[in-house]
Amino acid sequence: MTRSSSTTAAGSLLVDEFRSSKSPLSPALLHSLLQRFLTHPRIHNGFIDILQLPSVQSALENMDEAKRDSLVATVKLFAFGTIQEYHDLKEKDGDAVWTLTDAQLDKLRMLSVVSVARRGQIMSSEKGDVDMIPSDHAVLKNDASLSIPYAHLAAELQITPAGTPFNDKDHMRQLEDVLIQCVYSNIIAGKLDQASRAFVVESHVALQDHQQQSSSLGKNSKEDGGNKKYTATSNTVHGSLLSRDVDTTTAESTNTEVKRMISTLEQFLSSSNKLLSSLEDISNVSASLRKEDEKRWRNVEKKLAEEGSGSSSRFRALGGECDVIFQGGGNDPMEVVDMSGRRKVKRSRGGHLGGRFS
Repeated sequence: MTRSSSTTAAGSLLVDEFRSSKSPLSPALLHSLLQRFLTHPRIHNGFIDILQLPSVQSALENMDEAKRDSLVATVKLFAFGTIQEYHDLKEKDGDAVWTLTDAQLDKLRMLSVVSVARRGQIMSSEKGDVDMIPSDHAVLKNDASLSIPYAHLAAELQITPAGTPFNDKDHMRQLEDVLIQCVYSNIIAGKLDQASRAFVVESHVALQDHQQQSSSLGKNSKEDGGNKKYTATSNTVHGSLLSRDVDTTTAESTNTEVKRMISTLEQFLSSSNKLLSSLEDISNVSASLRKEDEKRWRNVEKKLAEEGSGSSSRFRALGGECDVIFQGGGNDPMEVVDMSGRRKVKRSRGGHLGGRFS
């Protein structure tokens, strides 16, 4: 969610160009602005919002139907589509979407990584059809992680042709370059695990307690050609993922998005309640310790007052490591006597200041 702020700052100038054109947007100018918008390396969401601008709506009305449909379909790909959907559309009808540049294809692959990870999060938190096993990838002992095999990612990103198995020599470098760019662009938080040939998405909020995590271990996994698609340690909210545009193009997609958002909010509420309960427990313990300290020091003050200024008093300092005797009646109020009977005078670091001030 927070990543959208950087995206807004990066694309504000471009958005202003859509809005502040002195004359109505022509189809050619709209095409040019959208090409820049889709290519911009720091803009990763908000594409659907562009289509809703009055100036853009006016320009779309002046376009012929085929070009308008192609433009809208291209923008929707970047909003919530994937690189696989792009290739499918191009195979069915070459004019259904724009022909993307290399920079735009790389950007769409990065956004597709987010969609694949989000799909894995939904599967682990709602459907429960992923393998719930302990993971060594967890950042913390009680943390959880979502592990996506390289083979599955490469197939989803069209790095490996259909029916071609993943090969380290031919495919790993290209796949890892995409994943590294995703991490550096701050659209996903994760790490490469070459040992297990998987990309590990770091989760920010673990939602299950220890008993729930233990009971969820050993669930059956969903496999694709003998390879597990996802591995998760618990039902988690992966707050480390970029929030892509909401797909409301159909009733089915809208219903799916609404259910996902409701589930996410409920999980965050559950996690927040657990955190609040923990903070209240810590606060109660701190208050109890403070009361004990106050009571202890009141007893010390009472004892000193009862014995009077002319007598010595002994008490054990906090921690019980030494005994200190305060002996009154001397000329120096900072004078104390240690356990060996030697008289000492405590002074400030600046030393004893003598003399008069005029």
